[in-house]
Amino acid sequence: MNTSLSWIKAYVPELDVAAQEYMDAMTLSGSKVEGYVQLDADLDKIIIGQIKKIERHPDADKLVVCQVDIGSGETVQIVTGAPNVKEGQKVPVVLDGGRVAGGHDGKKTPGGIKIKKGKLRGVASNGMMCSIEELGSTRDMYPEAPEEGIYIFGEDAQVGGSAIQALGLDDVVFEYEITSNRVDCFGVLGIAREAAATFGKKFCPPAVAETGNSENVNDYVKVTVEDTELCPRYCARVVKNIKIAPSPEWMRRRLASQGIRPINNIVDITNYVMEEYGQPMHAYDLDTIAGREIIVRRAAKDEKFITLDGQERTMDDSVLMICDGEKAVGVAGIMGGENSMITDNVQTMLFEAACFDGTNIRLSSKKIGLRTDASGKFEKGLDPNNALSAINRACQLIEELGAGEVVGGVVDVAQPMTEV
Repeated sequence: MNTSLSWIKAYVPELDVAAQEYMDAMTLSGSKVEGYVQLDADLDKIIIGQIKKIERHPDADKLVVCQVDIGSGETVQIVTGAPNVKEGQKVPVVLDGGRVAGGHDGKKTPGGIKIKKGKLRGVASNGMMCSIEELGSTRDMYPEAPEEGIYIFGEDAQVGGSAIQALGLDDVVFEYEITSNRVDCFGVLGIAREAAATFGKKFCPPAVAETGNSENVNDYVKVTVEDTELCPRYCARVVKNIKIAPSPEWMRRRLASQGIRPINNIVDITNYVMEEYGQPMHAYDLDTIAGREIIVRRAAKDEKFITLDGQERTMDDSVLMICDGEKAVGVAGIMGGENSMITDNVQTMLFEAACFDGTNIRLSSKKIGLRTDASGKFEKGLDPNNALSAINRACQLIEELGAGEVVGGVVDVAQPMTEV
């Protein structure tokens, strides 16, 4: 389990601690921290500059000479061979004496690479404009970065400000060893709750407001759970008029800090809630769900199924499946099917948040040779009460991000909890 310090502080805003202090105190209070990574450890003196003027290099066809405004009325000259530079762009600039994490090939150098002013083919260059790889990250985590060339900030970036801060790299990522009896700590909210208690600060979880239009979700989908022992709770909600778009920067940065590649608003919301609540979720294209019916059942012996990764897998009758009125559409708690995947053409979406038997998920994962982030969480034995909170949080984010219109109500098939 990993969390970034900035995400923790979103729920414990008064928390003000150094990385080592946080690690020691959390470990002593029972949340063992294995270690941490300072994302900007090898980055120094990197600011946001704006290219004011570009001229051809007098002695090199592939180089240009840029005059870059670095704020406070100061301009520096930088020679670059980046193919995507244009006047007016705001870019990360490492100044003389600063450091970057690695080269343009994405390979990091221990301690970073120190940048010194000098000359390129006889022309003075007093710094360097950076690609996302030179800042220690990748296009997987910053998909808006160009394939080749320097990173380009949006128009709202502040010239002279910290490029490291603007990119969310002024952060620390902690790694925890969470024991199986603390499933509440498999999400950022659980760790934040522990941090608040450890440091005596106020815990401020997100306030989940009721969402949904005046329609009834039961008019859109029906859910039947045939094996209630392996699926004690299944929650479903529907979102229509889907608008696929990039997620906002704050969500992309938080996902990237967890090592999750941002994709689009819908996929990112499911991943975000999984990390926030520790509750895996899945989204289906409702128009691909035959009869608009979900049936949770065991697989037939030797049943074949193609998962989202394009691989055909053979099931046995111990594996729990998510099915529609005609076919299987997902392996419960592990991975959805290729036949119901979310595409850019989706119009109406079914959100799933469920609780599955942890032992069965672990055994099923081994049998079909597929382990995912979701199965890793379900294996621990999640709290059925968390499913409803998580799906409502996801729908709230859908509305806040303008990603679609949430249909009113929730289909909640839950088994009575046994009193102890």
